[in-house]
Amino acid sequence: MSGIVIGEPPTADGRHTPGPGTVPGPLGKGEHIAVEATGDGAFLGYCHSGRARNRSYGGAALGQALAAAYRTVDEDRAVHSLHAYFLRALSPERPVRYESQAVRDGRSYSMRQVTGVQDGKESLTMSVSFKLPQPASALRQPGMPDVPGPEGLGDAWAFRPTDHPLRTSLDYREVPRPPHPGNPATGEIVRHAWLRTVGALPDDPALHACVLAYISDAPLAPTALVPLGEPRPAGVALASLDHAMWFHRPVRADRWLLYVCRSRVAGDGRTLAHGEFWDRDGALVASVAQEALLHVR
Repeated sequence: MSGIVIGEPPTADGRHTPGPGTVPGPLGKGEHIAVEATGDGAFLGYCHSGRARNRSYGGAALGQALAAAYRTVDEDRAVHSLHAYFLRALSPERPVRYESQAVRDGRSYSMRQVTGVQDGKESLTMSVSFKLPQPASALRQPGMPDVPGPEGLGDAWAFRPTDHPLRTSLDYREVPRPPHPGNPATGEIVRHAWLRTVGALPDDPALHACVLAYISDAPLAPTALVPLGEPRPAGVALASLDHAMWFHRPVRADRWLLYVCRSRVAGDGRTLAHGEFWDRDGALVASVAQEALLHVR
């Protein structure tokens, strides 16, 4: 699929509308997060494969579900949080139908409930909250981690085929970890990764938010696999169960972002991870939390 998801100006009724892609690069054209209107209030999208070729990458479903929600909300509202549950594995071979329901439209906040359906079965649910932007004000935040910048770091996608959509879409560089990256006192494992899209993106905050959702799924839960020989340890099954994001500031996904991923706990066949996105000016732009199924055989 091609075409910017929500990169064109809104229509006369104030809704976002798709348009032809004009920017080089896979995500520059919005291909992996593109959804097309079906004419009955729903949208269709294809989610490319992830770690397994027969299973879709969860970040593509997140980006597409958020895009579907954006397509049904007034253009003066921006996402500030989303909460998604992955109910069934998706196939990259068949389309996903996204149905976006208006839960509430208030003076300052709007809520959408999105359901992703494949083969007639609900596979994803997402609650998305939008708000009117407020005047700029001072924010309280922690300091950005002091780590090396992306310049000079190697390609962290080396384990993926050169034609894999993630590798052709995202520039991903990881800060080298110590031989034993876990903290014995806390049990926490931390990964620092720099990411940006390969292609430049239009100046559309909604598009950048959808792309950030797409990016956020890639290295987060796999942080739990670091002690097991990540990225591809033998005898390990890992699959996202849920995913939540909070957007603190407007973000540009085509500029370097530091993604700090922390795996805090693993047990009972599950693992929980938290993440923060920082821009190069030291601003905390988004926070993420994800629980995943983790089976070690």
